[in-house]
Amino acid sequence: MKVIVFGGGKVGTALLRSLGKKHKITIIDQDRERCDYLAGEFNVHVVFGDATDPGLLEELKVGEADYVFAVTGSEETNFLVSVYAKHINAKKVISRASEVKYSSLMERLGVEPLVPELTLARELANMVQNPLISLMLDPSDSNIEMVEKEVNGSMIKKTVQEIQEKNDYTIISVFYEGKFLFPSSDFVLDEGMKIVVVKHNV
Repeated sequence: MKVIVFGGGKVGTALLRSLGKKHKITIIDQDRERCDYLAGEFNVHVVFGDATDPGLLEELKVGEADYVFAVTGSEETNFLVSVYAKHINAKKVISRASEVKYSSLMERLGVEPLVPELTLARELANMVQNPLISLMLDPSDSNIEMVEKEVNGSMIKKTVQEIQEKNDYTIISVFYEGKFLFPSSDFVLDEGMKIVVVKHNV
């Protein structure tokens, strides 16, 4: 799978760590020292250059990428790169964009905007490595929703099977005392617990 990452900062670096060595990855950054660090730290193709350089974009064959991540520190750069990638038919384009003026435009153009948080890198990597799971967890695509519920009222002292039989969802995990439990059908729910459920919205 071909992945192109524009931006070798915190988000880009964390994304490389999460993706591992399973994919053909190219990362672009305009800081020479940063590029040297990335080349020494990761087994990926590192390119020193300006992400908005038309010649560089053409050389990278962005349109052939399965995933393009625009996560530089410049929202304008991310916007321009994303629009270009979408225009030449890159399969999936995700861009770092916290300002409404950019994120709204990106959504209209078919680019997925994201909040620039380091913790999102693992989610982005999971999108590449587990596309079916990512698709399933997007209610707009699958009509499947994952939610959490507190155990209360008539749920207390009932088994997982009893709760599932009375509701239109499946309990996939129980959170109790700071831990996720994977319950059997005869597991008894109690006050103070939370359940993670998957339901299908018809």
